Amino acid sequence: MKSLAGLVSLVLWFATGWAQYRFGTVCSTSSPFATLPNNGHKLAYRSEMLSPERDTVTLVFQSNDSIYLTVSGNGATTPWRAPVGLYPGADPAITWGRNNQRQLVWQMLDTVSGRLNIFYRNLEYRMQPINVSGGSQDGFHPDVFGDSLGVAHIVWEENEGSGRRVYYRKADVNGVIGARFAVASQLTRGWAQPAIEGFGDTIAVIWAQFDSTQNPPYKIMRRCQVRGVWQAEEVLAQSSELLNQPALDFGTAAGEGFSGCWQRVVSGNSEVQFYNGNGGGYATSGVSTAPVLSTIGTVWSYLFWQEDSAGVNDIYTHFYYFMTGWTRGSIRQFFPISEPVFAPSCLGALAVWIQGDTIPYRLMWGFFDYPIANQEGATSSAKIKFPKIQFVRNLLFLPAVENNERRTNHLTLTDLTGRKVLSLKSGTNDVSGLGTGVYFVKGGSELRRVIILR
Repeated sequence: MKSLAGLVSLVLWFATGWAQYRFGTVCSTSSPFATLPNNGHKLAYRSEMLSPERDTVTLVFQSNDSIYLTVSGNGATTPWRAPVGLYPGADPAITWGRNNQRQLVWQMLDTVSGRLNIFYRNLEYRMQPINVSGGSQDGFHPDVFGDSLGVAHIVWEENEGSGRRVYYRKADVNGVIGARFAVASQLTRGWAQPAIEGFGDTIAVIWAQFDSTQNPPYKIMRRCQVRGVWQAEEVLAQSSELLNQPALDFGTAAGEGFSGCWQRVVSGNSEVQFYNGNGGGYATSGVSTAPVLSTIGTVWSYLFWQEDSAGVNDIYTHFYYFMTGWTRGSIRQFFPISEPVFAPSCLGALAVWIQGDTIPYRLMWGFFDYPIANQEGATSSAKIKFPKIQFVRNLLFLPAVENNERRTNHLTLTDLTGRKVLSLKSGTNDVSGLGTGVYFVKGGSELRRVIILR
């Protein structure tokens, strides 16, 4: 397999009304669908940045005949490495499991059965791909969630009779796979595009369902596995008009509540619907498709979708910070881009998309910092009185924190996406394992920005 054409290590900075956003080129690609479909995770992020020299962001995408992987060391704003061809196939999805291992799934031709099956591999080990669908029918659109025990939870849709059905299976690095389980009790006559993610002690699967014999015919379905036990199917949305292209929160962390999104048609106009989380989204006059989102607790939300208004292909954004509310924007508004942009995917404040109107297309990245109305993000309503933060070499000194009547040490250090990278204590904290970049000391609803330089 050929490696894709050269990596362009271009990083551009643009000051917006909120912050400095950055974007650049990852590589070129032959496919305008490289980062689609939107149900599958395309970015994996290692939240505990204890080894700065290790790669912390992994991106998977597809060309016209193969799936590729590229990595960016110590955050998304350093140059991405030259993409490496992994396997022939399509529709890759990846997650950095809760045990810090990257789990990959994709569609590939099984040379024995002659069918398009769903395969799995743990990227941290040398192993042969495992055929997890193993069906006599073609499988499509896989997605994966990795738990803290190293188990990959995989969903996909598979041809069956006159429609398709959503299936689930577990797999691990030792080649142990669980039984095939039919998540959907009914067939769908359209694309289901199932998505899977973990929310607290619950693993949730959502998919689109269409059956012209039912009223209403279009539904967005959910089924949850709670501590290993499957619950009953639920209807999240139903309509006489199109509902499809579901996705789940791509920025979830342990303890966060369920949030997702999908495309819907309202009075003939294509819109996107964001469900739970912090809400968001808005109606447009154009065609809205392929929504994705990252919800980081009740503090931040990053919403992206493909938009075609007045014949202009753009990616619209809706960003939320709990102290200032929602702000609208678009990729072509933020950056000086005159070409079509489409096919978004995201993880936290990082987004990727495809750009251009002919081969070779460009696979782009954008980092949207933190949606706070001022650079420091200080708030006047927070109850915690922050201490003076001091750095000496690789040590962070933190005096005791006063919180009105008591002293508390409930402060954490987070990265730009809001993920915790270190619990802080009064006195000396060793930050030698953290890479260069912007971090936040977080206490209650207040943030203090710190910059680590090497």
